[in-house]
Amino acid sequence: MFRWGLIFLLAIQTQAFDCSLSINNVPYDLSPLSGLRESTKDASTPPTTSRAKVLMDLCGNGVDDDSEGDDKCPPTSLVCLKLLNIKPSSSEPERITSVIPLWSTDTPAEDVEMSALDKGGRGGVRINVRGPEYAGSQQNLNLTLLCSSISTEPTPEIISYTSNLLSLEWSTPDACPHDNSSSDEEESGGGEGGIGFWGFMKFLFWLGVIGLILYFVIGITYNHQQYSARGFDLIPHRDFWRELPSLIQDLSSHLLSGLRGGRGGYHSLG
Repeated sequence: MFRWGLIFLLAIQTQAFDCSLSINNVPYDLSPLSGLRESTKDASTPPTTSRAKVLMDLCGNGVDDDSEGDDKCPPTSLVCLKLLNIKPSSSEPERITSVIPLWSTDTPAEDVEMSALDKGGRGGVRINVRGPEYAGSQQNLNLTLLCSSISTEPTPEIISYTSNLLSLEWSTPDACPHDNSSSDEEESGGGEGGIGFWGFMKFLFWLGVIGLILYFVIGITYNHQQYSARGFDLIPHRDFWRELPSLIQDLSSHLLSGLRGGRGGYHSLG
């Protein structure tokens, strides 16, 4: 019983970051960003080269680091930073000087702050993490996921590591909001599959307006050229348009009379 309880507790402690999230009622699905990602950034520090190496598995249970001993990132790390010193002429050309876990599966939820970027939340997601202490200094992580429909970068870019703050930036379409707006439009007839009822009514309205304009333009031109008409005589079918107000009045009176006649009282048959 104790063994299974211990396994259950370990499972809770190593629960992965939930990559299906919602910020200000805008849903995001970051799960395609799962898997081990490695990024490096070099800086010239003669006679050596200083290298920052980041291992990240955003939606996993910890990075799968194949290093050994003290050079290995903690197995529960979601984001881990390694600082290396490289000197090809040395007997040890690559030497790891620091292994700094910045975000792990047991990081308290209150230490992970997420916010939507501009463009009404459609610009991406920013994740700020208050990490553990390393060598007596509080570590912090700033991960900026930019919504980009054209970027195909497979790994995040290391912007800087200064004052114990690691800044990462990743342009990816997987940072764009994940919603069903397009399918809703299709279901309502507003997508590419159809113009919808109101779109059809608008089409009929403007078709009628354009047809009426063409009717008058062609008719006036014809009467002027064919009969040298002037003034009201230019209007095609002038007698109809002259009598149209009376026709509308008669139709309205007829409809009103029909409605009033239909409201008769109840007559007993007995």
